[in-house]
Amino acid sequence: MKIKPDTKGIAWTCRMCGKCCDSPTITKKDIANISGYLKISFEECVKRYLNYFDGLKGEVKEVNGKCIFLKGNKCSIYKVRPLICKIRPYSPQLKNGELILTYDGWFLENCPGLFMGDLPVEEEYLKYGIAVVKYLGVEEPTPNGLFEIQKRKKEENKKN
Repeated sequence: MKIKPDTKGIAWTCRMCGKCCDSPTITKKDIANISGYLKISFEECVKRYLNYFDGLKGEVKEVNGKCIFLKGNKCSIYKVRPLICKIRPYSPQLKNGELILTYDGWFLENCPGLFMGDLPVEEEYLKYGIAVVKYLGVEEPTPNGLFEIQKRKKEENKKN
């Protein structure tokens, strides 16, 4: 399986602001990694930290609208953070029958780390993109109009 980056002239660097740390969907392997890191059983991890688990994937609980593992804008389980967290702000999507790695619509509208530029997508994100497709599926397409809106906003910010 191949995945091609498609960032449309928008680059990104993480600002460690915690804005994107909501309640992620996580895989069974993520849960196993987190439970091992926290030195608790798989079942205890599910009970304590997940809203649900269907046998393959689950959803992490939130506290005040943020991931339960976020402590003062820092991930308390960063070394074993879930797969979906590793890929952010990117999103694996299908475009004209081709698998691409682009920006998730939420990030285009909310992430302060986005800026105009053509930085290459790091190889690790391409690998994470393929893993997300394998374990969680392809994500909803980002509307093309969002890219144009964000480009205009970034250009206006440069002028001010």
